[in-house]
Amino acid sequence: MKNFLVSRKRKIYLYVFVIFIILCYSISKMHSHPILLATTPIKIDGLYLTPPQEIVDFQLTDNHHQPFTKQNLQGHWTFLFFGFTDCGMVCPLTMAALRDMQRTLQQELPTNQLPQVVFVSVDPERDTVERLNSYVTSFNPTFKGVRGDEDQTEQLEKQLHIVAAKMQVEGGKKDQYTIDHSAEIMVINPEGKLQAFFSYPHKADQMIKDYKAILSAN
Repeated sequence: MKNFLVSRKRKIYLYVFVIFIILCYSISKMHSHPILLATTPIKIDGLYLTPPQEIVDFQLTDNHHQPFTKQNLQGHWTFLFFGFTDCGMVCPLTMAALRDMQRTLQQELPTNQLPQVVFVSVDPERDTVERLNSYVTSFNPTFKGVRGDEDQTEQLEKQLHIVAAKMQVEGGKKDQYTIDHSAEIMVINPEGKLQAFFSYPHKADQMIKDYKAILSAN
């Protein structure tokens, strides 16, 4: 029992330490990429950025083996969510909320106002194109999954203030790991600029309300 309690304490201390490091890293990135709040805030569950943040071009590959770049963000609204297919709870719950949101919006908005939903993998080591395709289309056949190599993924993460940290499973093999990552949804406007963040946890009704508020303001 004593050894069990000691082991449990060590896990708790490690978890707290990792969260602290992630927070510090996130704050440092926020300083290097400052975010300005709207002077006339739009009331959403998250942050509305004024002016919207520029996004530097990037090179990724989508779930159909096609290039995915900044150009794919232009001409329509886009919801970006960073996650990985082995994610146990945060990712499937968020993707399910996005599925329910999209289903409702398809009934309430014209096609040209429907957002593109894109799942960006933070686990390029395991998330192949085929695996991503199977994952995203299980929620909605129109959803996109995109991936890059480690450097390409990290470059986009830094731009969008995403933090992802690989956590090795205790006593496991090298490929047995999970990833702690930011769970916000990024809202990209038709100019391909970061317009807003939706805060976690995500609910379909709240995202519908917030997205319509953003549309009305633009």
